[in-house]
Order: sequence, then C-alpha cells, then structure tokens
Amino acid sequence: MVKIRKIIKNLIFFVLGILSSGIFAFFFMTVFANSSNTVEVPYLIGEDKKVAVASLEELKLIPNVVGNGEKVLYTDPEPGTKVKEGHHVIVQMREMNTLKIPDLIGIPSGVARQFLSEYNIAFEIRSQLTYKSEENDVVLNMSPTPGNNYSGEKVILYIGEYEGSNQ
Repeated sequence: MVKIRKIIKNLIFFVLGILSSGIFAFFFMTVFANSSNTVEVPYLIGEDKKVAVASLEELKLIPNVVGNGEKVLYTDPEPGTKVKEGHHVIVQMREMNTLKIPDLIGIPSGVARQFLSEYNIAFEIRSQLTYKSEENDVVLNMSPTPGNNYSGEKVILYIGEYEGSNQ
C-alpha cells in the first residue's frame, strides 16, 4: 500500500511539473514573440538599390537583394504588408533600359495590343474612319510618335475602322 501511494505521489508531481513547465514556456514564448514591433513594408518600386536597402534597414527589416541592376522591380512581401521587425524582405532589382515607343503603324490592332501589354505600356484605343478595306483593324497612327523615349505616358493607338460602300 505504501508503494502504491509513493507511485501515485510521484505521478502527480510529474504531471504537475509538466503542466507548470508548459505554462512557463507558453508565457516565455508569448513575451518574446510579441516583443518585436510590427512595421509596414515601404513602397520601393523604382527606387535606387542604396535607398531601398537603407529604408528597410531603418525599419529594422532585413533586405535580401536579388538580381542585377540599380532599380527595384518589386519586393516580397508587397508594399503595405505588415511584418515584424527582423523580417526578411526580398528586393528584386532590374536594369532600367530606356524604352523607346515602338513603331506599330501598319500592324493589326491585336498584335499591337499584345505587344504593349507584354511590355506594361499603358495604352488607349481610338477609332479612325477609313475608306480603304485593307486599313480595317490596323494601326493607322499613334501618339506619341514612334522612336521617342517612353516615360510612362499613355500611348494612343488610332485603329482603322472601315466605312466602305455596300455597292
């Protein structure tokens, strides 16, 4: 009987020890996990490499620079995302080449749209009446003129709309 009491007593102390160490670990973890401040990932797209790295380090974030070039293409997590201090932020760099307005005059409108979309060039479509059937659904003119440097403005495509006679 004494042996059973000793075993039960030891078992109770063992269970209480596990419970108390679990509670201690929970409080320990919550204090340290919540001790770092939450910050917002800044908008860095288009910024220079040095500015981007300095901005992230100022917020106590860890920049991981990926790619070649001196301008930021995107960040992961995205700008505006709230993260804890000490979080890693991937900064994808790219080489910024001067983009020229392409000469799309004379090509079908579908091809012109696809080309501009692939290069993330904002565009607007406007109809222009034509009396030549071969100019239907073809780029007749554009603004700004082809060959100029592209600086983010919207490219306007004037697409031919055939208004022929039905005779």
